[in-house]
Amino acid sequence: MVDVVVIGAGPAGTICAYLTAQAGLSTLVVEEHEAAGLFVNCTGIIGVEAFGRLNLPREPVLSRLQTIRFFAPSGKSFRYDPGRPLAYVVSRQQFDQALAELAASAGAQFRFGYHARLVRVDSAAVELRQREDDPEPLSAKVAVIATGFGSNLSAQVGLQAPREIVYGAQAEVEMENLEDVEIYLGREVAPEAFAWVVPLQPDVARLGLVATKEAPVYFQKLLRHPAIAPRLRTPQPKMLLSPVPTQPMECTYADRVLVVGEAAGQVKTTTQGGIYYGMLCAAIAAETIQQAAQAQDFRAAVLRRYEQAWTRAIAQELKTGLSLRQLFARLSDAQIDALVELGTRDDIISLVKRLAQFDWHRDLIQTSLKLPALQEVVRGGLW
Repeated sequence: MVDVVVIGAGPAGTICAYLTAQAGLSTLVVEEHEAAGLFVNCTGIIGVEAFGRLNLPREPVLSRLQTIRFFAPSGKSFRYDPGRPLAYVVSRQQFDQALAELAASAGAQFRFGYHARLVRVDSAAVELRQREDDPEPLSAKVAVIATGFGSNLSAQVGLQAPREIVYGAQAEVEMENLEDVEIYLGREVAPEAFAWVVPLQPDVARLGLVATKEAPVYFQKLLRHPAIAPRLRTPQPKMLLSPVPTQPMECTYADRVLVVGEAAGQVKTTTQGGIYYGMLCAAIAAETIQQAAQAQDFRAAVLRRYEQAWTRAIAQELKTGLSLRQLFARLSDAQIDALVELGTRDDIISLVKRLAQFDWHRDLIQTSLKLPALQEVVRGGLW
């Protein structure tokens, strides 16, 4: 029996494994694929803060995100340049593999090609099986579910998975004239959300969108967008489609079990980015496990500290971002045009530069919503 078994070798899982192994706990990571970072549908954007705070590897960085051009439904646009890099775009395969190597260097063991389908908990251990008649179940004192969204493992221990989801549709494409990150808004582009072009190289980008429904339909429309179609050099992009939770689980702990990352719905509610928040919560999970190991008590009453801590860290950000998304979902194209126009004003740009943080949006959202000009757009005659 190991001390900790982590299910999933994504960023949240491997960060948790690295920290528990570093603390001297025997740690095993199981991953259904044959290596870390395979079959991942992710834009791979990680804020600058994360690299410093978590000492993340920089070798997987493909490009940096600094300037952003926003496109209104009318076709008008404005360019925002904060004067410094906001984030880095990584190769997720290389990034995940680098984190796995980091965890292994701290003593974590990995078992690839192991698909944990069954989890059972009793007073002595938590057991994983690939099938009901598995002759050699894996046993641990505590399990961390870091599978990403869509697994039913949390339901098997009595926890309810996130219920509200959106769909991310994305492809890697060859394009011309790539300079800024491009954000496309409008009900005909990505209703209730947005679409993007994220440059990776001078002629390669990640092109995608988030939608509450019919994401593949809107993705095909995006390929025909007048600002995109003339520059596109990939005739039939291979689209990947993934569900993404928009709210966290109501409870992320049980006896001998913690849930982290996208599996727990720990995703930025403004952009649906889950890498940084997932890793932050994974670090909190690792600390909670260390405390439980010292007491040799892995009951839910002890592991509850994890939820209390991650809630203090990001819950208000999630709540504020969700409120903004719900407000944005009700806006007409005319209102979105007016908001983009506001973005060209010097006083608005100054406010954004003063308050904007790539991973923390609450202060900017709350301050912006008090501006008379924005209230005029949202609640005024354009409603």
